[in-house]
Amino acid sequence: MADLVTLSEAKLWLRVDGDDEDDTIALLIAAASDAVRDVATDWDGEGDAPDRLKLAVLARVAVAFDERTNVSPGTGELPMLTPLRKLEV
Repeated sequence: MADLVTLSEAKLWLRVDGDDEDDTIALLIAAASDAVRDVATDWDGEGDAPDRLKLAVLARVAVAFDERTNVSPGTGELPMLTPLRKLEV
């Protein structure tokens, strides 16, 4: 499945100019996109990703990039994703 943000978007968000970290950032984008999709189960994946999902991915990427030993979700990410989560009862 396609990533929810591009490498260019993530690098702009992270303020990274060079290409040395591209592989790492691409890995973080892929993992964050999967994690966000796991929470936002009510989004059908059609069309462009909603801005709140893109922001959630960027938040997760930023936390993982800045704190590479920490893999906890980004601060403030869950409230953006919760409206797009289908609860199973």
